[in-house]
Amino acid sequence: MKFVRSLVPRLAIAGAVVIALSIAVPIAGATHQGTARTVDSPVAETVTLPMNHWTAYTMTLSEFESIDYNILVTNGTAIDVYFVPATELANYANDSASSFQYYRENTNNTLNARGTFGRATGAISVIIDNVGIVPGDAQPTGAVTVSVDLTKTSNGSNLFLGAYIFIGCGVLFLVVAVVVFLILRRRKAAAGPPPPTPYTAPPRPYEQPPANAPSDRPEGPARDGPPPPSPPQG
Repeated sequence: MKFVRSLVPRLAIAGAVVIALSIAVPIAGATHQGTARTVDSPVAETVTLPMNHWTAYTMTLSEFESIDYNILVTNGTAIDVYFVPATELANYANDSASSFQYYRENTNNTLNARGTFGRATGAISVIIDNVGIVPGDAQPTGAVTVSVDLTKTSNGSNLFLGAYIFIGCGVLFLVVAVVVFLILRRRKAAAGPPPPTPYTAPPRPYEQPPANAPSDRPEGPARDGPPPPSPPQG
């Protein structure tokens, strides 16, 4: 009897290292045939898989790289899509192997597997399976036609590019601010201090005129002769 193990990466508490938790599941015996090829450029094609046939695509992922996948059954019943380390592809393909391991992506027994795989680095094989190889997974009844779209993408480069742009803008702003400050400082030094205010005599304090000083008010016209007589009394 064969067994299939799903790889579920997690962080170990002791030692803080990443380990793989293997869950053993009995696998049905099956005679299956398929092809595998290594790809580096995007895959966009349609394949037809007879019953008990499979096909696999192997991509090498470095850090911050992932696989965007969209695998759609356009004709036929549900399929299984397995993501396995390249070393496990041989175990999957070998009917005599007792087990194979795969990364659990919830892409089993499906008509459309779509998402992004970025849980591991190194050589990763994407298996499109029209085989009743695992109890509980898809159980084929005939041939299927499948549209396959696979693209290797870089996740970290965009983050680093954004960080570099942000830092570059900050440095540019700082340089501009320093240049403007130096220009204003030089202009101020070249202008020199303002000219002194012209001298003016201080205002004189107010002085009270003397009592016998002649008045500045004009006097009335002088009168000649005696004053006119008083009017007669009635």
